[in-house]
Amino acid sequence: MPEMSSIPQWLREKPAAPGPVTSRTGRSGSGFVEKTLHAIAEVMKNELFSETLASRRGLLQDLDPRAKLVSVLLLIGTAGLFHHIFPLVLFNLWLFWLAKSSRVPLGIFIKRVWIVVPLFTAILVFPALFNVIRPGTPLVVLFHLSGPVKLGYFTIPAEVAITRQGAASAALLLLRVGASVSLAVLLTLTTRWNALLKALGALRIPSVFLSVLEMTYRYIFLLLGASSDMFLARRSRLVGRAAPREERKFVTSAMGNLWCKTAALSEEVHGAMVSRGYVGVPRSIVRFEMKRSDWAWILLVLVVAALFLGGDRVLG
Repeated sequence: MPEMSSIPQWLREKPAAPGPVTSRTGRSGSGFVEKTLHAIAEVMKNELFSETLASRRGLLQDLDPRAKLVSVLLLIGTAGLFHHIFPLVLFNLWLFWLAKSSRVPLGIFIKRVWIVVPLFTAILVFPALFNVIRPGTPLVVLFHLSGPVKLGYFTIPAEVAITRQGAASAALLLLRVGASVSLAVLLTLTTRWNALLKALGALRIPSVFLSVLEMTYRYIFLLLGASSDMFLARRSRLVGRAAPREERKFVTSAMGNLWCKTAALSEEVHGAMVSRGYVGVPRSIVRFEMKRSDWAWILLVLVVAALFLGGDRVLG
């Protein structure tokens, strides 16, 4: 056709598939800006999921926030009183049932509790596994020395091993921490933030702490939004990836700009709150009402805690 003959050949050719983005440094893959944007989006997505989950119908969602908070505190105290592994394992299995009854996806529950908790707890309990720190019955012998070695206040025995007592103490601590974190996660996933703050206020928590928590929660997402806009604006003006030195300069300047924006915004928000009658006490339009089911739940928690602790005492 005459129209096609006027189009250059290079424009009629099908473009090749784009390859990996590279910079003048020769590196490929996602850079710091892309990772930061992805992390900010992930935080906001998790928070949106938590709010959606708290709005569902479930065992814990249907309870009064005050009853839920009191029961969680009782169960956390119960978890710290266990002395044997077996009843503590059963207690954690009961918490899994509680999460399932509250329509909390078990995959997300396990990811938030049992992937993060073992990592940080293991760092603390790792030295206690060995007979160098806690003598006991050898469970696994690691290596032998020619004789005891004196290192300051510690004496390394000739036979370095993981002791049965150390492994039992580490497992007990890990399960205790896991149970406490599981309860805290269930509380935050099944309770809206404003209702949780009002429930804390019912327990006579000082209002200054509640105000700090409320403002921090509300405006951290505004800060994330400002950070996302800043990183996205920079990303839209880049071709490829910047050099590491340029990325570090951008991060330091972004921190300064965000600090200035935060300081100015805090003054504006405080002035707006004072002009609307704020006197230092947070207010909420959420209304609480203790029903029979809430009292029955607290009674059930007391019975469950007594049964688990009684079984733990029976073991010695």
